[in-house]
Parts: sequence; C-alpha cells; structure tokens
Amino acid sequence: MQQTYRSATACLWASRAVAGLLGVLAALMPRAVRWYGQLRLLSSAGQRAILAGYYLCLIPTGLALLELDRLMRRIRQGEVFLQDNVRRIRRLIWNCAAVSLICLACARLYPPLLFVTIIMAFLCLVIAVVASIMDAATRLREENDLTI
Repeated sequence: MQQTYRSATACLWASRAVAGLLGVLAALMPRAVRWYGQLRLLSSAGQRAILAGYYLCLIPTGLALLELDRLMRRIRQGEVFLQDNVRRIRRLIWNCAAVSLICLACARLYPPLLFVTIIMAFLCLVIAVVASIMDAATRLREENDLTI
C-alpha cells in the first residue's frame, strides 16, 4: 500500500509540474514558434498551424491533467477500484482523441503533426485497454463485496 501511495504521489506531482510547464509554454509559444520558423524556414501558414494546434490542444490536455490529478488523489486515499475512477480514465480517452483530431486537422498545414496524431491515437487504445481492465476489476470488487 505504501508503494502505491508513493507512486500516486509522484504521478500527482509530475502531472502538476506538466500543467505548470504548459502554462509557461503558453506564454512563450509565439516567440518559440517564430524562432523555430526561422530555423526551419517554415511558412507563416505552418507557424500558424503549430500555434493553433498548441493552443487548441491546451484545452483537452488541461482537462486530462485535471482528471489525472483527481484520479491520483483517489488512489492515494486507497480508493482504487471505483466506477468513478473508470469514468475518469474514460474521460482521458476522449481528451487524447481530441488532441489527436486537433493535430490531424493542423497537419494539413504542418505535416510533422501527423506523428503526434498517430501517437495520441495509439495512446487512446492503450488507455482504453486500461479502462476495460479497471472496469472488470471494479465489477469483481463489487461482486466480492456482495459475497458473504
């Protein structure tokens, strides 16, 4: 149980650090994209695609980090196999899918974003498997709770 608590705490702090980093990057992104555009001789349309994709992806990413924060706090409390946790994991799937679709749309103007699209689509599948396993484990726990 102590190891689970430590792992959940580490994940909690890491997700909060990522959220802070995303906030800092949101402020620095226009300057960073201009620099990258000059470095790679990127068209203004490509630069706009990167900026639009980043800012649009901030919304589902922020929501995913919020769900992850709530999930890790529950796990730290020892409340692991709950339907509420399964719902939180399924929301992570939808957030990953949203990022994948946003990157797919922006990839028309900046094709390397297709790699992010593929990675996020694969991550959706992995999280869906975890959600299914968690759902089955939750149902087993509920069934065992009813057994005398």
